[in-house]
Amino acid sequence: MKDEKKNEKKKAAKPQSQGFARAYWRFAYTHLNSRMGRFYKTFAGMEDKIRKSGMRLTYQVYLCGMVFATVVAFVAAFGVSLGIELALPGSVVVRAIVPIMIGIIAGVVTFGIEFVIPSMRAGGRKKRVDEELAYVVGRMAVLAASGMTPENIFRQIADDDSNQQVIQEFRRIVRDMTLLGMDLSHALQEERKRTGSEIFGAFLDGMVSTSSSGADIDAYLLKQSKTLMADKRLKTKQFSETLGVVAEMYTTLLVVMPLILIILFAVMGVIVGSLGGFSINLLIELVVYVLVPFGGIMMMVLADSMMPRR
Repeated sequence: MKDEKKNEKKKAAKPQSQGFARAYWRFAYTHLNSRMGRFYKTFAGMEDKIRKSGMRLTYQVYLCGMVFATVVAFVAAFGVSLGIELALPGSVVVRAIVPIMIGIIAGVVTFGIEFVIPSMRAGGRKKRVDEELAYVVGRMAVLAASGMTPENIFRQIADDDSNQQVIQEFRRIVRDMTLLGMDLSHALQEERKRTGSEIFGAFLDGMVSTSSSGADIDAYLLKQSKTLMADKRLKTKQFSETLGVVAEMYTTLLVVMPLILIILFAVMGVIVGSLGGFSINLLIELVVYVLVPFGGIMMMVLADSMMPRR
């Protein structure tokens, strides 16, 4: 019962957040679109990144939202810092310049974050598709061997209840065929433009060529399944070897080296008492409380970035 209530709360909160997001993008686009002609030309390179990121926004809408968020960040930071400056003693020049600088910094940081979000989302989407594609293509090969047509194969995969990224890509293909009336080849070509995965893109190109030329779909899917699984086994082996190197680095840099440094500093403390103007106790504390924790965090981030999500 508790799990059901939690799920109901999540479902209720999700439409509210989506409604707020729609209102935000609509407001930004309505009020800024007519003034964004120069920005559209300057940042035209973002259009392809936004398309491949999977965001359900057009290039114009996202850019309007990005500029609007930058303005809001500038105004908010300027207002807060100005209020703080007025409450503190100081010259008029400082009270005027500091809030402006803080506002500019907040605006630039916000703009930079919004600028890189599409690239980050496209990269994450690409990574998930590459990890999941081999299993889906194997399933497609089984369905093709049973005599199912290519269109029905894509519909069957898209009907899966899984939330995998590659399943979502198949749902977009089926959506184009169902709602927009595209044939399979046209829908695959449109998906090819949206995907950031070169592996998935090459697979789609092969599907288009195979279906257009009337070649054997069964043989193509079987060959692709074997190729992708072999590539996945190779990547898994490489990941295991790399993880072993990371483990050795952890042992060397965060276990052996701190012990050596502490022993070395302890011996030097008996002899000289300080090193380079710093006390030995301070250096030992830096090793224990700064070097080891920071190095451990960096190793965790490195291992997490390498770890496959599936």
